[in-house]
Amino acid sequence: MEELVFGVIGGTALLMYGVDMMGDGLEKASGDTMKKILTVLTGRVWSAFLVGILVTAVVQSSTAITVLTVGFVNSGLMSLPQAIGIIYGANIGTTITAQLMAFSFKFKLTDIALPVLGIGFGISHISKNKKFKNIGQALMGFGMMFLGLKILNSGIPYMQESKSLRYFFTHYASIPIIGILLGAFATAMVHSSAATIGLVMVLGQAGLLDIQSAICIMLGDNIGTCLTAQLASMTGNINARRTAWAHTFYNLFGVILTGMVLPIFIKIVTAITLYFQPNADISAYIANSHTLFNSINALIFLPSTKYYVKFLNKLIRPKDDTHTKKVFLDKLLLDTPVAALQASRSEIIRGAKIAKEMLINVMDLLYTDDIKKLTLISDSEVTINEMQRELTKYIVEISNRELTENQSIMIPATISSINNIERIGDRIIDISQLYETKTDKGLKFSENAFDELKEIENTIIEMFDNVIVALSKRDEKSIERIIELENQVDDISETFQKNHIERLNDGRCNIDSGIIYIDIIGHLERIADHIYKIGMFSKDELFGKRREFK
Repeated sequence: MEELVFGVIGGTALLMYGVDMMGDGLEKASGDTMKKILTVLTGRVWSAFLVGILVTAVVQSSTAITVLTVGFVNSGLMSLPQAIGIIYGANIGTTITAQLMAFSFKFKLTDIALPVLGIGFGISHISKNKKFKNIGQALMGFGMMFLGLKILNSGIPYMQESKSLRYFFTHYASIPIIGILLGAFATAMVHSSAATIGLVMVLGQAGLLDIQSAICIMLGDNIGTCLTAQLASMTGNINARRTAWAHTFYNLFGVILTGMVLPIFIKIVTAITLYFQPNADISAYIANSHTLFNSINALIFLPSTKYYVKFLNKLIRPKDDTHTKKVFLDKLLLDTPVAALQASRSEIIRGAKIAKEMLINVMDLLYTDDIKKLTLISDSEVTINEMQRELTKYIVEISNRELTENQSIMIPATISSINNIERIGDRIIDISQLYETKTDKGLKFSENAFDELKEIENTIIEMFDNVIVALSKRDEKSIERIIELENQVDDISETFQKNHIERLNDGRCNIDSGIIYIDIIGHLERIADHIYKIGMFSKDELFGKRREFK
């Protein structure tokens, strides 16, 4: 009995660690796949569904993908319908691990566990190429997973002889509701449905579970895997919570529906398995039930996703108005740098929009003397300063992760970009202070001065609009326009200063007013310079490309 207990503990630990290590290695080796989540997705749920299958098939962890999806939604990188499509697909993609385990029982893949582990270790520690290192890590995880199964398999004779185990599984686990609860509890504890499925297969091989009991525990696994996403969404916004509940309700509905027609479902699993795998053992039946359950569930939900989203919006309501504030820098994304860096760029876009609004407000202040704008400008400055601090901390955390060369290029560019936005905020505050000085002294600007300020303002606003587009999709036309507009600001600033000197010489302008006007022009010119610098980062570094200096 002691050998059985130690074997179950050690085998389960190796199985869980192997699944995690394999998934982690595959995820790092296929970093571009994560990028596809952000770039390939359209508004269609079907494309999200297919991406969910693909990515989870590569990473082999529906829990990790679901948690990542919660982070995407919380950061505004993905809409709720897209996230739901990802969840549908992720639940199917993760079943490949169970199929692989069933395959290993039939073809004795557990016997090659140690050689695979050794080969993976060799590749991981000898290769200098990061991608090969990650592939080596995935192979080590693969080997550990099968080694864990082998150790668990070695306990089968003891399990078969144990009267207490046989009594428990025969009299209790065979009751559908208890089997479902057992599976849910086990998966919630270990945070891995694949590990629990592996244990169910071993128990089935030992003859302690029949097909019905095994399927009931498998159904419970799908409920237990929802806990991690629920925990991840607790600190998120309303859409992140809706995403987590979408995952939970989706699996609950599938389990309840399958439970209601359990005998029919078992017959379907049996018929399909006998047709495609006539000589299969119970492991194949368990793996196929896992795949069929998630496939049927997805096919039921896919056509009705629009109504499912409406249901979630009505049921999961915000507690207050804080949900209207977007939170791009979600810590759930940190372990996936490509997603975290995309979120960081989204934060820069948000900062650029706030700075643009600040400029509009400060210029309105000059034109209309609406002192209410002062409060808005001050509040925006506080927001930008806080944004700079938080984004800098976030980027430092990203830089501590394992990054590709392209991702490393993005780190300093992101920090420089948010610093330029902060400096724009400072320049606008300086302009508002110049307005206060002008007002305190009772000074006035001429109509010509106002016309010139409006012209330079319109040019800078257009620069803002183009830099926001360039940050969003690296648009070459927008970048070219930014360069043209920056040159235009330099030219008209010089022209306006000459015009002002002429007005002074003609006595059409007050000297004190003139000094303030020249200072405002100077600040506006510097704002254009900062926007230009962000535009140049959006041309190359912010998208992971090293700048070519000619």
